Amino acid sequence: MEKKAILLVTFGTSVNQATAAFKKFEDKVRAAFPGIELRWAYTAKSIRGVLAKKGTVIDSPITALAKLQDEGYTRVAVQSVHILPGQEYYDLVNVVDNMSHLQGSSGKHFQTKIGKFGFHQLTLGTPLLYHQADYQEVVKCLRDIVPGDPQHALVLAGHGSGHHTFSAYGCLNDMLRQNYQNVFLGTIEGYPSLDDVKADLARKDYKQVTLIPFMNIAGDHAINDLAGDEPDSWQNELAQNYQVITILKGLLEYDNIAEIYICHIRQAYNKLDS
Repeated sequence: MEKKAILLVTFGTSVNQATAAFKKFEDKVRAAFPGIELRWAYTAKSIRGVLAKKGTVIDSPITALAKLQDEGYTRVAVQSVHILPGQEYYDLVNVVDNMSHLQGSSGKHFQTKIGKFGFHQLTLGTPLLYHQADYQEVVKCLRDIVPGDPQHALVLAGHGSGHHTFSAYGCLNDMLRQNYQNVFLGTIEGYPSLDDVKADLARKDYKQVTLIPFMNIAGDHAINDLAGDEPDSWQNELAQNYQVITILKGLLEYDNIAEIYICHIRQAYNKLDS
């Protein structure tokens, strides 16, 4: 019987309370795939370095895959735990693509077409926002946390991206506008910006704002850029004109959002036998 595994790949974090969100998500994945080997890999070398100094070793994607292969796992589903297909995702695509070609040699001197150092099947699950249906599902998932009071707005704060897929935020923001009158999406680095969110809020007579991170976990950016004590934090900037409630809860902590990721894992996992 061939050995199968799932590798969850994300940017990573060294913030303890944010790590708890990863653990909660991991528990959900284990429940969905009982008995299947499950591991994590962090793409951020700096975070891996910080954790290593504390005695916690988290591998890079390529190291994690090499270890799985060395331990005899021949069919592995790799899941991108990223919000959108930006640079981190496409770096992972390259890793998976290159590792999938490590299949040894074939010929009369070999008993199998699969070489000693190869995977029999290596698949990759897509990020949270990839297909149009993903966007629609995320919009639907947010319904439970949208304020019912028309003078109460929900502001989602994403990380942002310098990659050309930054346009995903604008696309999602437009879909949110089509479905809700009081939900606005901005990003810490990029478009839409906090100034864009302020302009949206100023168009109506909002009294209160709930601010939440549109990030997988409430890590360093959420703690400092959104809820920090500095005058330019989102919380303090918005508090100049509104009563602000900040909820430091990452997307992975919402069951319906986690289910979207698990659906993507299942799609990748089901391809392992193809």
